[in-house]
Amino acid sequence: MVRGSFKVGTVFWHRLGASFVEEFNFYREAGFDGVEVTISEETEPVQVLSARGYLRIEKLFDDADLLIKASSATGLEIHSVRSGLLWKYPLNSSDPSVRIQAFKIIEKGLEIAARLGATALLVVPAVVTEEMPYDETYDLVLNIIKDLSRRAEEESVYLCIENVENNFLLSPLEMRKFIDEVGSDMVGVYLDVGNVLARYQAYPQHWVRILGKRIKKVHIKDYSERTKSITYLFQGDVNWPEVIRSLKSIGYNDYLTAELQPYRFYPEVFFRHLAESIRELTKL
Repeated sequence: MVRGSFKVGTVFWHRLGASFVEEFNFYREAGFDGVEVTISEETEPVQVLSARGYLRIEKLFDDADLLIKASSATGLEIHSVRSGLLWKYPLNSSDPSVRIQAFKIIEKGLEIAARLGATALLVVPAVVTEEMPYDETYDLVLNIIKDLSRRAEEESVYLCIENVENNFLLSPLEMRKFIDEVGSDMVGVYLDVGNVLARYQAYPQHWVRILGKRIKKVHIKDYSERTKSITYLFQGDVNWPEVIRSLKSIGYNDYLTAELQPYRFYPEVFFRHLAESIRELTKL
């Protein structure tokens, strides 16, 4: 199977009651090379099919060991780790105790990513609000990420900042400036292609060319201007041929990881369709 220079990935969605080996086997057979796993809290509500609840921050090492065994048994890589906890515990919180908690979450994330054999940890660096000004956030978070970069270097795991709906780092020029000011080769960008269009921040191919080698991982989803919503691949307005050309032009050869909600019914069909769609992108 020809996949060009990219690997085929998805966020890991786990069916309650199924073993990790069963789930990993399914993803492998569906056509994926690897998955991105999610750190969550044990108290977080979990649906029958969920991207959360299997890598609990309270029991990280126990849960990670099960994932490692499944990966070894099936050959499916765990290539990156993400967490939604930094929305709840932002690094730029006005409460110092929350900032400390956020710092520890990232430290644990880097440690568990290394244990899993993942090469990157996705972080939401801040959440700008009316109460927490943009300029203060920038300076505060820059210094915190500088401190955390040393831990990323120790663990040999990329600390990757994603472009998300957090009112922060709103252009590729600003993102580039921020990464360069951190000054560590182990701090980079987790570019979300669909989020660029969804947030009306120019076009993802522009971000790719401006950020260049700073891009360590890529999330893929589409965005439809007609429906004003995130949508499945090829159903929106992302100029995929241009995005792929731009990624190749900067020498990116890592994962294209889909971050998309499975179908409500027949989710196994969704993942087969998804892997096939990503393989089409690798042929461009």
